[in-house]
Formats: sequence, C-alpha cells, structure tokens
Amino acid sequence: MLAVSLFVIGVILVIIEMFTLTFVLLWIGIASIIASIVEYFNHSFFLTFGTFFISAIVLWLSTKRFAKRVSSSKSIKNGVFALVGKEIVVTTVSDQDTTAGTSKVYGDEWPIKANHSIRVNEKVKVLRVEGTTLYVE
Repeated sequence: MLAVSLFVIGVILVIIEMFTLTFVLLWIGIASIIASIVEYFNHSFFLTFGTFFISAIVLWLSTKRFAKRVSSSKSIKNGVFALVGKEIVVTTVSDQDTTAGTSKVYGDEWPIKANHSIRVNEKVKVLRVEGTTLYVE
C-alpha cells in the first residue's frame, strides 16, 4: 500500500511541477516514484526512506548542471534585436551628416547611423540597436 501511495504522490508532484517550472517538485516527485519501486520489491521502510532521501538530494544537486545545459541552447532573437546582423538598404541620407539617414525595414522607417559616409540604395549591415536607431557598417 505504501508503494502505491508513494507512486501516486510522485505523479501528482510531477503534474504540479508542470505549472510551477521550478524543478523542485519534479525532483521530489521522481524520488518518490523511485522510492515506490524500491518499496514494491523490498518492504523495508528504512531502505525506502533512504532511497527517497538520497535520490532527492542527488537529483536536486544535479539541477544546476541540468539547468545550465538546458539554458545554454541557442536563444531566438526577436523583436528589434532580430535586425542585428541583417543587411538593409539605405533609403535616405541626411543633408547635414552623411553618416546618418533612414532605412525602410519591414515597412517601418528606421533612423540609421554609420561610422562612414553612406549613400542612398547602399546595402549596409546592422551592428546594434540603441533605442530606435540602427547602427550600421
């Protein structure tokens, strides 16, 4: 009966973890499921408790390494930061400053600033975005 209870508690904790995303309940739930398997085959309370305790601690300590591996995956650039590295075409150049102008990107007009003189219809690459200005080369 203890094995079934531990298994049910473990499954419930894993389901709750899906809503919290902290990994704490996940590890306790998995440790509970492992302990239920040990209890099913060997009816020793001390062995079951020891298995639960050790597996919970080992899983919890491995969280940092696991989270680092999961978070080290490539992040998707979105919004204005997706423009960094893209080639755009200069639409207009300022009369007073030939290193400044505008470019139409996806239908929106963006102010651009370059480190050299730019010309209309020249292709330039976006280096960074600061505020609403695209810095290009």
